[in-house]
Parts: sequence; structure tokens; C-alpha cells
Amino acid sequence: MIATYLARSVRSEATKVGGRNPLWYAVIPAAVLLPLALNFGIAEAAAANVIQGAGGMDTDNAAYWVLVFSTFILMSAGVSALGAEFKDRTAETVFGIQPRRRLLPIAELAVFGLISAAVTFATTFVLLGVFPRLFPTIWGRVDAFSPEGIRLLICVPIVTVAVCALGLGVAAFVPKPALVVTIVLLWKFGIEVFVTFVPGTLGTTLQRLSPFKNAELGAGQLSTIKTLFGGPDGSLLYFVVLCLAIFVLGTIRLSRREPNTD
Repeated sequence: MIATYLARSVRSEATKVGGRNPLWYAVIPAAVLLPLALNFGIAEAAAANVIQGAGGMDTDNAAYWVLVFSTFILMSAGVSALGAEFKDRTAETVFGIQPRRRLLPIAELAVFGLISAAVTFATTFVLLGVFPRLFPTIWGRVDAFSPEGIRLLICVPIVTVAVCALGLGVAAFVPKPALVVTIVLLWKFGIEVFVTFVPGTLGTTLQRLSPFKNAELGAGQLSTIKTLFGGPDGSLLYFVVLCLAIFVLGTIRLSRREPNTD
């Protein structure tokens, strides 16, 4: 029975993203074009000796801009969708039709997570498969079908889905998209950068516990830390579990609160 309700909720969310939704003409193009444009510009500059690029690109560093930009851009789509249910005062209607409130964020994760995974997979594949042919002297060592390339193709989408779950979990607590995105980005680019300046063993341990640093390591991206969790798989699992824990807590909180549409 719950599977039937969930399927209905997923179909409903999928319908909402159809048509002229900003997801298709703003979010996805930005998530795809930004890392491609940055890598293209850097490769062109390196090829022209404008910047130092003699070392070339390695497979385990090829998805850096996807992890830095695309994941958070795509996360913002799901966060905005959940926040809009409260801002546009449709949450009460949704909960009236479907009293199982926990299904709303779960359905949004299913829809936006699947779309986000597909987008980051395609973007990563273009980087790994096309750029070595466009820039053989710079990207010649990059191989989509090497062990490192296959790991990126599999794990970058997993990290993206986990980031979407994280954003939706925070949004379930605070359904204000701008604030949610700020909180997540502050952690990634503020707190995790700050701990790199903490001296000694404490600083090293904090870095090795940093969720997003473990996400990068787990995805197969070149990382500046050594894992505390037995390897890349352990680091990836650590990040996914943290994100899902926040998502579950947010979903529980949403299911027990009155829809605040102020």
C-alpha cells in the first residue's frame, strides 16, 4: 500500500517539473555548462601556454568542477521545489490530499535525485570521454574506462544524490531555499576550509572527518586527506550515511509539524 502512495507522489513530483520549469532551462544548463566551460577554458589556456599546464590532467582530477559546482546547483533545484510548497501555500493542499507527509521529500528526492544523477553522469562522461580527444596534449592521460574513470562515473552521481538528500533534509527543517543553500555552502566552503588552518593532530583529524572532503575522496577524485574509513568506499559510505541521516531526521520533523506557510 505504501508503495502505491509513494508511486503516486513520485508521479506528482515528476509532473511538476515538466514543461517550462526552471530546472530545464536554468539549473541543468548551469550544472552542465559551468564545469565544461571551466575545463575548456583552462585546457585552452594551458595549450596556449598562457597558464602552467605542462603536467596535464589526470583521470582522478577530471571531475573536480563537477563536484564543486554541479552537485550544489542541482541540489538547489530540489531544495527550491520543497521550499516552494510552503512559499506558494500548496503544502496544506498536498498534505490534505496525501496525509503521509514524509512522502513529499522522499518523492522529491526520487525525482530530483534521479535527474541530478543522470546530469552529473553525462557531464562526467563528456569530460572523461570527449576532452581527451579535444585536448590530447593536456587531457591525453584521462581515460573514461580506466578504474579511476569508472569509479568517477559511478560515484560522482552517488555523491550528487547524497547532496540532494542533504539539501532536502535541511529544507525539511527550514523550508527557505536561500537559507538552506547558504548553510550547505557555508559548511563546504567555510567550515571545511577553516579546519585546514587548525594546527596539529586536531586539525588533521577534523579534516579527515570533513564530510565533503570524504565525498570527494570516495567519488574517486584526487583528495588532500587520508581516509579514516578504510578506503574510498568507506569515505563514500560515511558521507552518504551522514546525508541520509539528515534527510531522515528532516523527513520525520516535517511529518510531525504543521505546515508553516508564512
